[in-house]
Amino acid sequence: MTMPAATAPAEPTLRLWAAPGACSRISITALLMCGAPFQLVPVALAQGQQRQADFLALNPKGKVPLLQTPHGLLTETLAIISWLEACYPGAGLLPPAHQAWAHAQAVSWLAFANAGLHPLIYRLRMPRRIHADEHTHAGVQAAALAELTQQLLVAEQALAGVPWLGGEQANIADAALGWAFGRATLSGLPGTPFPNLQAHAERLHAWPVHARAVQAEAALA
Repeated sequence: MTMPAATAPAEPTLRLWAAPGACSRISITALLMCGAPFQLVPVALAQGQQRQADFLALNPKGKVPLLQTPHGLLTETLAIISWLEACYPGAGLLPPAHQAWAHAQAVSWLAFANAGLHPLIYRLRMPRRIHADEHTHAGVQAAALAELTQQLLVAEQALAGVPWLGGEQANIADAALGWAFGRATLSGLPGTPFPNLQAHAERLHAWPVHARAVQAEAALA
């Protein structure tokens, strides 16, 4: 009897360029929620790898996340989540499309974290990228911190009396908000005015898929 020839395991068709601590953690969480095999490729942001020619050839924006798909390369967290949701509709990344209002609310929170909070965190952490004159850095950081505090109060109020942004079920918007709040507190934001966000962060750390994402991210260092 002729036995079939052994074949090597198929290579993952998805590759994600990511960095520890970066917003690429949201995309890692999303990929784990989808259950699709994928490969993580580390990018050393502190060493400026994202500005080197080999990475810029892949992503001229010089940022993570960057997702390689069977169709090509995809950048930006919102776009990556949108594509994954379409490919894996049962993964629960967002509320199902037929729940139009809940779906739109989750997308709104996802955009809030990525387009509203992230730029403020960037200014708080790296004022030198905003203005080369170091005498302006304290002012840049103070303005960013004040606006970040006001914006996070919106999320603080939204989490009053509910465990997750969407109510009883976590989705990828919670991972995005949790990442932003975590980076903000590490960057000097006092956590005391935000008991609901702190409780949300504790629930997020206990969410198994998020815990796996944090572990996968840590392995990149």
